[in-house]
Amino acid sequence: MYNVLVCDDDREIVEAIEIYLSQEGYKVLKAYDGEEALKVLDREKVDLLIIDVMMPKLDGYEVCGRL
Repeated sequence: MYNVLVCDDDREIVEAIEIYLSQEGYKVLKAYDGEEALKVLDREKVDLLIIDVMMPKLDGYEVCGRL
């Protein structure tokens, strides 16, 4: 099973993506800002990151830069 981290400050978008991905057999990890995404990435093996560009605290570009 593949782990997908979905990160967006809009909770409804995260939940919608989770529904579609979990129906296809993916394990979905969720974060709602860039700082939270980095914490998840530190403790979990993530195969794919779906991240919003414009978010509070750290935006998607900053998160990718830190990876």
